Amino acid sequence: MRDLPAYGPPYSKRILRPIAMTAPTAATLALLRSNLPVKRVVSTGTAPTHFAELLKAASISKKPVVLPQALGQAPVFHSAMLGAAAPAAPATPAQFTPGGPAPLSRSDILKSADQLMGIPYVWGGTATSGLDCSAFVSKVWGVSRHTTDNLSAVSHAVSKDELQAGDALNLTTGADPEGDGHVRLFDRWADAAHTKMWVYEETPPRSVHHIINWDPKYQPMRRDNVIDA
Repeated sequence: MRDLPAYGPPYSKRILRPIAMTAPTAATLALLRSNLPVKRVVSTGTAPTHFAELLKAASISKKPVVLPQALGQAPVFHSAMLGAAAPAAPATPAQFTPGGPAPLSRSDILKSADQLMGIPYVWGGTATSGLDCSAFVSKVWGVSRHTTDNLSAVSHAVSKDELQAGDALNLTTGADPEGDGHVRLFDRWADAAHTKMWVYEETPPRSVHHIINWDPKYQPMRRDNVIDA
């Protein structure tokens, strides 16, 4: 079968003839563009990223794309993961004596002494209604009743230069010319020459905190397991 001519019968009447049109002017094109819908995009930064140019450059150089940081954006810092702080270790005596009294701070000793001021002196007394000198020191040291002759069971001797707040000044019955014995609680030196000192003591008529002279007959004693705090 032979091909039919493009514009021959019977098809020539069914095909529309092309219509000649004039090219649009520049003004007409501008008018058409101004009527096109506009999609507004909110920018997240003041500096353009030129993403298409960056992708094109990356495809040529085969290097990772690094986007510029927007102006005014705060940098982000990542801190190292730190574990929870370990709890502080409890205070311990500088010299621990096994089997000795429980640890006690010097500040607690002085606090107890302050609370026992003004209590009447009673020979052999062990209650807050009346105390004697050794019962007073035993109570502020937090130990059972000791006398001047067996106070060394819960303490040890130190030198005059080592005296600190909460230490005792002990005069045993054997070292006392009168044979009675006495004990005081050292607070602090009252002069630079260390000839006068502040002490707590239970003495007639009642317990006091006052200044007395240094007496070399008294042996400085330190409670076992005392804490320097």
